[in-house]
Amino acid sequence: MIFRYLRDAIARNRIPIGTQIRVSGVAEDRGSSPETVARAVLLLAEEGLVERGDRDRAIVLPISEQRLRDAVFLREQAEVEIIRRVTEEADTGFLNELREQILRQKLVGMRGPRDLLRLDNRFHRTLAAQAGVDSIWPCLEIWKLCIDRVRFTVDESQTPEEMISQHTALVDRIAMRDVEGAAAAIRYHVSSVLRRLPEYRRAHPERFRD
Repeated sequence: MIFRYLRDAIARNRIPIGTQIRVSGVAEDRGSSPETVARAVLLLAEEGLVERGDRDRAIVLPISEQRLRDAVFLREQAEVEIIRRVTEEADTGFLNELREQILRQKLVGMRGPRDLLRLDNRFHRTLAAQAGVDSIWPCLEIWKLCIDRVRFTVDESQTPEEMISQHTALVDRIAMRDVEGAAAAIRYHVSSVLRRLPEYRRAHPERFRD
């Protein structure tokens, strides 16, 4: 799907801020029709990722702070409820699965944060599935992509060690059946980007807007 391809490329900074996206060029590169690419660009504009110029061009916009804050708010509300359910019902098999995932994260994280994204997505989707709400993953993924865009655009935004440490603390609370502690751990994890946002904006003002 062209929309997903472009959205993910922007979120992962493979198409950087300020890049001009040519509808005809994308259509040729991806073997798609210009009409399909144009519809994808309209959806990107609705998500605040690009600004349309003429019919054949759009420019990738800086990160919207308001959309970032909205994404953190929505994701935090959903994941706190997920973690509450998971903590109340977690069994040994599930905890072992989470710990095995964290071990893989440590191995892959040695290569840097970019290689860790797939395993990070798997970790959070595993939690959603265990809570019985895997069907909302597409929404969680969109909010998560908005947050992950900061990680890929601001290289120093979060180290693999920080992410893995937060995952580990969360699993420890789940294992203790500490519902409130686990809820606090996921809030801390999801909102970490906002705590350092003023620092990012001072260092990279051109990468953010509003």
